[in-house]
Amino acid sequence: MKIVFQHLRKTQNIGDRWCSPFDWFDWPESVEVRDIREPGGYYDIGIYGGGKIFGGLSTYSGVKQRLGTTHIAWGVSTVQSFPISLRYARARKLCDLVGTRDWGDHRYRWAPCTSCMAPEFDTPPEPEHEVVFYYHAGKTDIQGIKIPSDIPTQSNNASSLQEALAFIASGKTIISNSYHGVYWALLMGRRALCIPFSRKFSAFRLPPGYARPDNWLSEISNARAQPHLLNICRSATSDFRNLVCAEIEKTATR
Repeated sequence: MKIVFQHLRKTQNIGDRWCSPFDWFDWPESVEVRDIREPGGYYDIGIYGGGKIFGGLSTYSGVKQRLGTTHIAWGVSTVQSFPISLRYARARKLCDLVGTRDWGDHRYRWAPCTSCMAPEFDTPPEPEHEVVFYYHAGKTDIQGIKIPSDIPTQSNNASSLQEALAFIASGKTIISNSYHGVYWALLMGRRALCIPFSRKFSAFRLPPGYARPDNWLSEISNARAQPHLLNICRSATSDFRNLVCAEIEKTATR
C-alpha cells in the first residue's frame, strides 16, 4: 500500500511549508511526500494538508483520481469566496474524509493546522517587545498597511519555522495579516490583533482581536489572547489523526 502526503512544500510562505501532518507524526518509512502541484505516480492513499489547497484538489497535477484511491484532506480551509463554487464541490466529491481548519463549517470534522504540534509552543521564551508585526509578504502593500519604523517586523517568507516562531514569541502583542501569524500567536498565548484580507480569518476556533488596515494602530489595546487554544488544537489534531489511521487501515484491508 502506497501513501502519499501532498502539500505546498516548495513555497516561500513558511505557514504553507509546515502545515503538512507528515511533519508532526511518525509514519512508515515508505510514505512519500510531494508538492501537490507537481505530477507523480499513482498511490493508494493521498493525504492533502494546508491552507487553500481544498478548492484546487480536483485540478492539481499531483492528485491522482482513480477508482479505489482514498483521498483525505487534513487541516484545509473550506471557506469559499462565493456561496456556490464548482471547484469546492468537486473537492468534496473527491474526498473520503475532510478535516477543515475553519471552525463552524459543520459539513466537516474540525481539524486545525497540524503545526500546533510543534514543540516550540510548549515553552515559548519571554517576550522582548511590547508589539511586533508579522506581515504577509504578498498582501501588506495591497492592503495599504503602513508599519511605523519602531515596530519590529518579520514577513511570512521566513527562512524557517523556528525563525518565524522565535519572532512571534518576541512580542507581547502580535499584529498580523498572515493567517499563520495570527494562529501561531494565539497558540503561544500571546495577544493577537488580526488585519484580515479574506474570509479565511473569520473562522479561528477562538478568535483574536480584529482591526482594519487603516485603524490597527489605534486598536492594539483590543488584541486578544487565547491561552487555552493550544490544548484544544492539539486534542482535535490527535482525534483527527485517529480517524485518518482508521481510513488507512480500512484501505489496507480492502
